[in-house]
Amino acid sequence: MQQKEFLDNINYGKNNWWRYALTSLASWLGPLILILIIMIIMMVIHITLFSNPFKQGTSPQESFENLNPMVLLSFFGIYYTLSFVLFYFCSRFIHHKKLILFINTFTKVRWMKILKGAGLWFGLMGCALLIELIIDPTLVEFSFNPSFFILLILSLVIYCIQASFEELFFRGYLMQGIGMITRKPVIPLLITSALFAIGHFFNGSNVFSGVGVVINMFIFGLTLGIITLAENSLETAMGVHIANNIFVTIVINNTGVFEKLPSLLTVGADSSLMIPSVILLPILLFFVLRKNWGKLKILSKKRYKSEETRISNQLLCLNCETMNPDFSNFCMECGEKIYAKYASTGEKTLAFLIDSLFLLFLSVILLIPIIAINLINPGVSADLLALVWILLDIVLFFLYFMFLDRKGQTIGKILMKIQVVNESNYKKIKYKQSFMRNLLLLVDLIPYPLPGILAVIFSAKTPTKQRIGDMAAGTIVIKK
Repeated sequence: MQQKEFLDNINYGKNNWWRYALTSLASWLGPLILILIIMIIMMVIHITLFSNPFKQGTSPQESFENLNPMVLLSFFGIYYTLSFVLFYFCSRFIHHKKLILFINTFTKVRWMKILKGAGLWFGLMGCALLIELIIDPTLVEFSFNPSFFILLILSLVIYCIQASFEELFFRGYLMQGIGMITRKPVIPLLITSALFAIGHFFNGSNVFSGVGVVINMFIFGLTLGIITLAENSLETAMGVHIANNIFVTIVINNTGVFEKLPSLLTVGADSSLMIPSVILLPILLFFVLRKNWGKLKILSKKRYKSEETRISNQLLCLNCETMNPDFSNFCMECGEKIYAKYASTGEKTLAFLIDSLFLLFLSVILLIPIIAINLINPGVSADLLALVWILLDIVLFFLYFMFLDRKGQTIGKILMKIQVVNESNYKKIKYKQSFMRNLLLLVDLIPYPLPGILAVIFSAKTPTKQRIGDMAAGTIVIKK
C-alpha cells in the first residue's frame, strides 16, 4: 500500500477559501491589535510615572526605544502564544482539523525528531561560530552577564512556541492549502517559502539589509519545506527552526530590535553567521537526507485525488514522431522504446557551463559600447554605466535561455546532444514553461558562492533528473 503523503492531509476537514482567509487574519492580526493596545497603555504609564511629560525630548518613540529588550522579547512571546492559541481554535472549529494533520501523516508527534533536528542545526551553527573564532577572533566579543540565564529561560519558552507556530502555519497549514489547487508539490513549496521570507523584511535595519534577510529566509524556508515534503512530516523542520532562533538570541546577538539582549557573544556585521543559508543549509539538507535521497522524488511527482481517474496523455515517439497512448512502452508504429533517456547531471552541467562561457563573451561585447560612452562623455557616472551593463547582462542571460529552451536547445545543449521537452509528451515546451523554468534558476543556483549545488543535488537524486525549475514548469531534459 502506498504511503500517504504530507500534502494529502488536506483531504481532511473543510477547506473553503474563506476559512483560510479568516484563520490567517485571526492568527496574525488579532494578537497584534491586542499587543499594540497593551504597549500603548504601558508607554503612557511609563511616561507618567518615570518621565516629566513637559521635559523636552520625551516622546512615545523614545519611550519605546528605552524599553528593556527583555520586555520586548516577552511581548514577542505573548504575541506568538496568542497566535498559536487562535490558530488552534480556528483549525478545530473553522476547518474541523486536528493540529496533527499539519505535523505529519501519523497519529502522534515524534518528539525525538524535533530534538534531533534542533541538535543537528545547533551543532552546525556552533561549528560555523567556532571556525569564525579561529579565523578572526576580533569579529566576536564576549559579553556574558548574569541576566543571561533569564534570557535563556525566556528563549526556550518563547521560541519553542514561536518557531513551532510559524512552521505549523507556513510549512503545514499554508503549504497543504496551496497544494490543494496544484498537483505539483514544488509550487506550494516555492510560494510558502516566498511568503515566509517576505514577512522577515522588517528584520533588517534598512532596505538593503531587509532584502538580504528576505533572501536568507527564502533559502531557509525552502530548505525546511524540502525536508518536510521529503520526510512527510514537520518535526525536523520545527526542531531546526527552534534551534536557529534560540542560537541567534542566546549565543550571538548583533542586529534587530533585540540587539541589546544579554547574549553570550556580540558578533560583527561581517560575520559569516549572518548568511548561514548559503553554506550551512545545503549541509543540513545533506545530513537529513543522506541515507535516503529517494525521498526527493516527492517533489517531482504529480499528485492525484484518490477518486480521480487519470486522464490519458499521448506520448510522442522521438524516432518516428508518432503519438502513442500514455501507457505505451514501445511505439505502435516503429517499435522503438517510447520513454526517452534522461540527460545526466554531468551533461546538463557541461551544457550550462558552455552557455555561460558564450554569454560571458556576449557580455564582453556589451561592455565595449559602455566603455565607449564613458570615453566620449566622461561626465556620465561610471557607477550608472556599470549598473546599466549589469542589468543588460541579466536580461541577456534570461532571454537567451528562455527563447532557446523554448526551441528545445541552447548552444550548450546542442553540443551535448540534449534537449528540453514537456514531461508529459516529450514535445517542445511552451513559452510559459520556459519562463517558469528559467525564472527558477534563481532558486536552483543556490548557494550563490558555489552556484548550482541545489540543482545538482536534485538532478542527481530525483528519478526524473529534474531540478526545481523543471518540476515547477513540467519539463525534463533528455538525450536527443
